[in-house]
Amino acid sequence: MKKLLFAVLFAALSASPVLASDYKFDNFAANVSAENLEAFTKDMGGLLGSGTYSTGRILGWGGFLLSARGAVMPKPSDENTALGKDSEVMYMPWIQGEIGLPFRIDGFIRATSWEGLTLAGGGLKWGITRPVDSLYSFQTMITVMAQSGVHKDFSLTHYNANLVISFKMPVVTPYIGGGVDYTKLTVEGANDTSLIGKREYTTTPRASAGLNFKLPAYMDLSLAANYANYGFGGEASLGVRF
Repeated sequence: MKKLLFAVLFAALSASPVLASDYKFDNFAANVSAENLEAFTKDMGGLLGSGTYSTGRILGWGGFLLSARGAVMPKPSDENTALGKDSEVMYMPWIQGEIGLPFRIDGFIRATSWEGLTLAGGGLKWGITRPVDSLYSFQTMITVMAQSGVHKDFSLTHYNANLVISFKMPVVTPYIGGGVDYTKLTVEGANDTSLIGKREYTTTPRASAGLNFKLPAYMDLSLAANYANYGFGGEASLGVRF
């Protein structure tokens, strides 16, 4: 049974490239400019900061969660034309693994390779409240994360911090969260050679609201809407939890 669950999990991630559009990172070198670099960096911060959490409850000592996650930016911000002038939806999938540690702390790592961007990082979650599964109880949590990514035309480092609150109900656990994304992006390749080596630093807020479902056979599903520099977007997670 466990082998079947992991097969389903990775199949969901493997299928995600069918969602790809013509709005690709490989268009960056031809379209990036001094005017749109800041907006691109802000949008990337919001996209990469999405999906860090799926409830306000930590796993607790010995807990484990492996999930396929993804975020979607339906439309870039108006100033972000660094991948082309025609607005296109953008997706970002990744794998995230989490483990429960002592002192109400969870550790997690995440990684992806998507549209030429290789990204890896991780962070910590600290439960402000003790983890419980009692109905109609609130859970609160703080998360911090750092990750770095490399594409042939740009590199970036991203940090974020979030406060999350969830409320346990019989079938579903609603949650809300808010935080800040700090992103540093360096231009590595551009048709405008004066931009090569240029660095952009941005700090932007982000918020999300979603629903977490505990499914049979240890499956965990979360669906959420978020708001970042690009406006409204979405995120989802499908995982195996013990």
